[in-house]
Amino acid sequence: MLLLAGVGALVLALVGGLLTWVDSSSGSAPAVARRDLRPFEEAVDDLGGADGLRYRDTAIAGITERDITVTASGNQFGSTSSGIKRHDRDVLRIGRKDFTRWKVDPVPDADSASGTKAPGAWTVGFYGNSDILDEILDQRPSPSKLAAQLSDALQVLADAPRSDASTPRRTTTVDGTPALGVDTSAGRLLVTRNKPYRVLRLEPYDLSETIGKWRDGERPTEVPRVTTGPLADGGSEGMDLTPVVGDAVKAMYDTLVAYAEQLKDASDQGIDFTLDGSGDLNCGSGGCTAHQKFTGKVTTGARSRVTDGKVTAVMSATFTIGGRSAGRCTSSRGTFPLSGNSVSGTLTCTNPGAGPVYTSVAAKYRADALAESRASGGRTVRYSIPLRASTLVDARALATVEVKQLLDRVRSERDGGNCVKLHSFPPGTQVLLADGTTRSIEAVRVGDRVTATDPETGLTAARPVTDTITTEDDKDFTRLTVVTDRGRATLTATDNHPFWLTGARRWADAEDIRPGDELRSPTGVPLRVAGVADEKGPRRTHDLTVGDLHTYYVLAGATPVLVHNSGPGCGSNWMSPDKLPHHYMRTSDQGIRHAEDFGVKGPYNKANGEAFVRAIGQFVKNPGTRRIQGTYRGRDAVHYVDDTGLHASFAANGPNVGEYLGGWRSSGDQLTYLLRDGKL
Repeated sequence: MLLLAGVGALVLALVGGLLTWVDSSSGSAPAVARRDLRPFEEAVDDLGGADGLRYRDTAIAGITERDITVTASGNQFGSTSSGIKRHDRDVLRIGRKDFTRWKVDPVPDADSASGTKAPGAWTVGFYGNSDILDEILDQRPSPSKLAAQLSDALQVLADAPRSDASTPRRTTTVDGTPALGVDTSAGRLLVTRNKPYRVLRLEPYDLSETIGKWRDGERPTEVPRVTTGPLADGGSEGMDLTPVVGDAVKAMYDTLVAYAEQLKDASDQGIDFTLDGSGDLNCGSGGCTAHQKFTGKVTTGARSRVTDGKVTAVMSATFTIGGRSAGRCTSSRGTFPLSGNSVSGTLTCTNPGAGPVYTSVAAKYRADALAESRASGGRTVRYSIPLRASTLVDARALATVEVKQLLDRVRSERDGGNCVKLHSFPPGTQVLLADGTTRSIEAVRVGDRVTATDPETGLTAARPVTDTITTEDDKDFTRLTVVTDRGRATLTATDNHPFWLTGARRWADAEDIRPGDELRSPTGVPLRVAGVADEKGPRRTHDLTVGDLHTYYVLAGATPVLVHNSGPGCGSNWMSPDKLPHHYMRTSDQGIRHAEDFGVKGPYNKANGEAFVRAIGQFVKNPGTRRIQGTYRGRDAVHYVDDTGLHASFAANGPNVGEYLGGWRSSGDQLTYLLRDGKL
């Protein structure tokens, strides 16, 4: 391509992901100082620590709209629209399993209220659109992965000669927010103009914009091209980026958990069932029962989703008796062996609620027959009651165990995400020590022994404090009023601090506790909650990490109440010098494996073990440490990584959640893999 303007000639050349303008005009420009990318770097750093990220974009001249939210670990949910509302679909991805459903079911369930717009059921393999769905979701990485891509793109700019195209500049606004923009290999990155800087939008490039500048007499030296990031595959007209923070985090996980719970009814459109006409239907005063034989053909795609060579299927039946609706039933899940690409079996369901309808209809038919008999001089009149069952057999996309695994995965991420917010108590809150005395929480030190209880087993014992945590600006608090044997007393905690509920036998955040709930005392005697009040305002707060049992008691008045300690991802970690992984323990001469990476040298002994635990805790709490959800040797894990490649990894779920899995200074491909995919 050659453009001529005045005496200068312009040539386009692709250099390092940027389409560069080479101006053949005489003269040379002086060297330009390094560009200021700090606002963009700070915004990208902030993005990397977000619990989630919402992507909104359009394509095909604004006809297609996509609104997708992705969590820190890469789980996704949202919607797509093609411009025709009846074609709008919800999308869901959990653990690389993708599902879709109609936003408004075109064939609503008979039980749906008239006039409501209920969504359809989740499906997989919908009309062969899985490749399209994969592309949409793959283009929307987790916050940390997108942050890594944008950081790399900014680093290229930092290392390259300054140019007009890549010089940070003021732009108009993004949804009313004043913004700064810079052209990168990932697109035009727009961030807030004012602190605190945060990402707002990614835009593709329009060649006509640069050509227009040239015609206006400007001499741009580069035409940027998108070569990396979510816009690289083309199609998108620009993505609005909204990090999920604050109260929106809870709403994000509430939606994801609700969707995951619905997957028990997800169907697989890749399995096509044919119903045998020899099914049976029996109705009586006790209800209606349908038996349905079926055969099914399994597509290649659906076969890859089959678990243990068995297809899970469910039958639903809708009954009518004498033309009157008699309700419906759904069978229990049945599992049937796959033979080649075929499956067959029989399913049964019963609706006891059809009994009264049958009795009423039968009485009417009998009365009509008797009347006809009397009218004909006593002639016998035979009658039958019309019965009908409309049956449908669906293949369930997931076995029961798979649904539980996906639900556990989402809940684990939610619980880990909640831990990013430290739960704490204000200064002056009294803690019950192991010797029966109390001490203000801010005065408790590492090594002090407190009274701890495992509420599941009832074990109460003295356990050491392994870490103390201080937060300077907690703002959301709950004040509980508790009925004790000495009268009513109050206790204040951050909204998200867990208390043990004796009746429900579970942990509940302070903000979710209600009057009438009962908390646990050291003797096991329940303490009734008489009142709950919301409090606001920034305050310094404190929390503890307690070895082994991970609980302690704080006092409401003079009465101890059981609470949870600070766990993994809460600015601390559940480690004890006596419980380091066995592969990290060496002989006394060799010391602790990789301890020197964390500044601890010397042979293994109790002092060095405790120093190592403290070093890991300080590393996790360091503001420069990034939190990444991922895996460690195939196990779900939370990684903490700094800019030097130093990392520490902890179990993200399971019975040993919070267990220290390992840590060392990574480099090269290993560090790249960790930052990009969260895997070790």
